[in-house]
Amino acid sequence: MGLLINIFVLALIFGFAGYQIYRAVKRSKQGKCAACDYDCEAKKMLNQSKKHPV
Repeated sequence: MGLLINIFVLALIFGFAGYQIYRAVKRSKQGKCAACDYDCEAKKMLNQSKKHPV
């Protein structure tokens, strides 16, 4: 029974990892970076420079 649970948990982990890789590859083909969902410092600086050009 314990082996079956371990296999199930492993399948969930690998399935989720595969899904995340698929999403990253799909976005990179569209020209977006993998971190487009996050509000990182680089993204804040880019948005700020677009609002206030020097």
